[in-house]
Amino acid sequence: MTIRDLSDAAEGLGSTNYEYCIIGGGMAGLFIARRLAEAGRRVAVLESGRLGFDQQIHELNTIVDSYGYYSRALDGRYRGLGGSSSRWGGRLVPIYGHETAKRDHLGLEGWPLDYRELQPYGREIEAAFGLPPGSFGKEALERSKLHADFPTDDPDFTARFAKWINYRQCNLGQLWRRALEKLQGLDIWLGATVTNFVYDTAQGRLDGVQASDFSGNRISVNAGHFIVAAGTIETTRLLLWLDAQTAGRAFGKTQALGHYFQDHLKAEAATIARNDVAESNRLFGYHYIDGARRSLHIDLTQSAQEADGSTSAFAYAAMDLSNSPLVRIKALVRAMQAGQLKLSDAIALVDQLPLLLNVAFWRLVRKQVYMPENVRLGLQIAIEQRPNWDNYIKLSAERDRLGTPRAELWWQPKVEDELTFRATAKRLKNYWERSSFGQGSPLSWLVGEDRDDSRFIDVASAYAHPSGSTRMGTDPTSSVVRPDLTCHGVPNLSVASASVFPSAGSANPTYTILQLALWHADKLLKVKKVAAATIEPAPYTASETRTMASASLNTSATRATSSSSI
Repeated sequence: MTIRDLSDAAEGLGSTNYEYCIIGGGMAGLFIARRLAEAGRRVAVLESGRLGFDQQIHELNTIVDSYGYYSRALDGRYRGLGGSSSRWGGRLVPIYGHETAKRDHLGLEGWPLDYRELQPYGREIEAAFGLPPGSFGKEALERSKLHADFPTDDPDFTARFAKWINYRQCNLGQLWRRALEKLQGLDIWLGATVTNFVYDTAQGRLDGVQASDFSGNRISVNAGHFIVAAGTIETTRLLLWLDAQTAGRAFGKTQALGHYFQDHLKAEAATIARNDVAESNRLFGYHYIDGARRSLHIDLTQSAQEADGSTSAFAYAAMDLSNSPLVRIKALVRAMQAGQLKLSDAIALVDQLPLLLNVAFWRLVRKQVYMPENVRLGLQIAIEQRPNWDNYIKLSAERDRLGTPRAELWWQPKVEDELTFRATAKRLKNYWERSSFGQGSPLSWLVGEDRDDSRFIDVASAYAHPSGSTRMGTDPTSSVVRPDLTCHGVPNLSVASASVFPSAGSANPTYTILQLALWHADKLLKVKKVAAATIEPAPYTASETRTMASASLNTSATRATSSSSI
């Protein structure tokens, strides 16, 4: 196995042949690559980023935000080996099975696969990040002694504990590098951004892709099967670019490509009073179970959603540490770990000794993170957006540094999103008042429930959980990929991204993306061994690329304009 940077290769590097080519070396791409390579398959991974952060490459994530609502294009996704895991130590929590089923109250058909097929992969995913086994729900609540405070049989909300990945174990590129290097038949190219496609019009198949860097170095990769695992926005942009380069032949039978873009919306709905500091810490502070950090996830029940005609939603307590000495202590501890602690810093640590003792007591004895009284608690509500045709991505006339079109996003919160926010807030108010902690930790509403002069969607923001814009389905006219994640229009091209989600559910998408990635890899391995591509098409010349792209962009723009008026 080799990990090479395209910038170190000679200009005009020749074509290479593989059974599989994976576009994107983030978490999903690496899970699939490892699975296929361990089974003896010959695999190439093309990753736009490098081992470390590169600002110029990062700026390829820039989008044209037509409504000005989406603020997470640059701070919610990162290119590089391991993808966003290089910057992310977030929580893992699965979606509910009922969120993938038909939901009559929303007019949603549901996912065209059985969610139970994905569940066996959960433990493998957790183990990859060093997380212990164990339940997210009732058992975890019992072990934290919160089951009486947050009963799982409440009609409006059910609580569970998300699992947080330790920052030292979240970067999959670093975690797996040695294991990947031992795999024969796996080649990873860094700094290799896909810019062109080689498409067999007669067969309706993808023969190859061309990747480039900023110095003009290029590599052509031919494969029997291609997998795009580049994140929702980039995956959708690449498929739109493929469609444009083929003058609509690749995805001409569907109008769904790019449409139904969705993200979770979040808003701070209220502040949580800390009348009893220790008790509020017990209820809402991070817990540790088997060494793993856990946080409370309060989910709107299926029955409540059906009664209100709303989508899924969840609430959680968010700590504001801006006025807490914990921020300073954290910085000092990091300086000490790096061997950069100054004498003045050491004195400052001694001054914080009482606080440090409290932190140690809560961590070692109570198995929790300690929250001093000056830590503010905010109640955040996050909702699932209802899939909406009018939220969509198309190709922009604006080009990036490599000459390919940027993604142009037409997305904004909708009236139905306000309905879910308000229905959730109303039930939360009642839930809080009848709970054991309603008196000691009352809520002061900032928006919505007790304030008719404001709307949630006016203050809500995207959660950096994009999905939906290459949705899966059985009908090739209204979906982009089949239930097995292969494209309706290009059978040797599949998508492993949240972009295939028909709906978002009530959890951040990482857990489900990785379940789908492993499930898809195993599906591919059950198919007869894919022959490596033997055709070595010549790379496009600069003039051919410009001519074809210009003509096909006009076709793409016409299709997007006509469909967006629906």
